[in-house]
Amino acid sequence: MTNHESEANQYTVQVNFTDASGNVLDAVVVNVPEVAAGATAQATAKSNRSLTGTVQAQVASALRY
Repeated sequence: MTNHESEANQYTVQVNFTDASGNVLDAVVVNVPEVAAGATAQATAKSNRSLTGTVQAQVASALRY
């Protein structure tokens, strides 16, 4: 996450894991703790399922607060 705002923010991000056809195999929500203004932070989304084949992670939605 890169916070382009002038104040610190927190983020909640939904990440969908999809197969080659675009079918959602799993979805997880990641909370990113406070990110200072102009700063960048990293978070890791992990599925708790055994996913096989070609799997892509896609940001489905993100909420800044």
